[in-house]
Amino acid sequence: MDDRVDVGYDTSPESAAAVRWAATQAAGRGWALDVVHVWGFAGRDGGGAGESWLGREVQSQVRAVAEEGAVLAAEAAPGVDARPVVLHGPPARVLVDRAEDARLVVVGRRGAGLVAALVGSVATGVLHRARCPVAVVPAAARPGSAREPVLVGFDGSAGAFRALEAGCEQAAHLGTGVVVVTAWTAAAEASRAAYWALGYPSRSPAEVALDEAERVLERARSWAASRRDVEVAFDLAEGRPAQALVRRSRHAGLLVVGTRGRGGLAGLVLGSTSRPVVQRAECPVLVTRGPEAVPEPRAPRPARAAATA
Repeated sequence: MDDRVDVGYDTSPESAAAVRWAATQAAGRGWALDVVHVWGFAGRDGGGAGESWLGREVQSQVRAVAEEGAVLAAEAAPGVDARPVVLHGPPARVLVDRAEDARLVVVGRRGAGLVAALVGSVATGVLHRARCPVAVVPAAARPGSAREPVLVGFDGSAGAFRALEAGCEQAAHLGTGVVVVTAWTAAAEASRAAYWALGYPSRSPAEVALDEAERVLERARSWAASRRDVEVAFDLAEGRPAQALVRRSRHAGLLVVGTRGRGGLAGLVLGSTSRPVVQRAECPVLVTRGPEAVPEPRAPRPARAAATA
């Protein structure tokens, strides 16, 4: 693995915010930063611009975009080793392939495309397929928010433990604390009243849901007890997990969530909590990765044997 952060840049405000955030990450750890602008067609010299005078002008302008991103990075984190990179092909696929051996890949929540969406197609593609951690940065990310706490969503799963570890590492590096949030709600249990009355005749859905959330949070406390380098606080939040995390992201410098791994649709690696969190959080969101979080490529269909006379 290279000590390198890859960040996509396309001149949009979101990608500029991503470059600035990635620059501080890379500079603080002594890692290199590659500012990647993806344009044109893969497999074609110059991205298909050609070698005419006009083609060379187009290529020069494309290179200028990557160089502009590197300048932004240097302004945000003086001394960072920011390198402009131009590549050709579908942006999400190119960024995923290139980040195969990177420490982190960073993208803006939306790009410079004409269609406005909560999360752009590039960010979505990178989130679904990258094998390294992915950070998604909104345009409104505040440069001075690094000292605010790191927020970690925790539900007791393997992905949540990876998120907790990554959150503690980020907080130790930034010199701030961690707030671990476990959300609970009795809504789902209350909707099955007949089952509930039979299984828990003397307890309300809210009581059981809260007890379970406390048990989950206790697992986080036990794990965090060994961390002497960072202060960890714990918060039980009533409500849906995504809503609770988004609400608290207003006062966080970074929000860390895990992925749910394989299950359901193979290409949909973001779970029901992490997806809306990435879409709506008011701070950068770091989505951690485990080896099982990215679906394996589908094997090609075997060709049908031709009929012979």
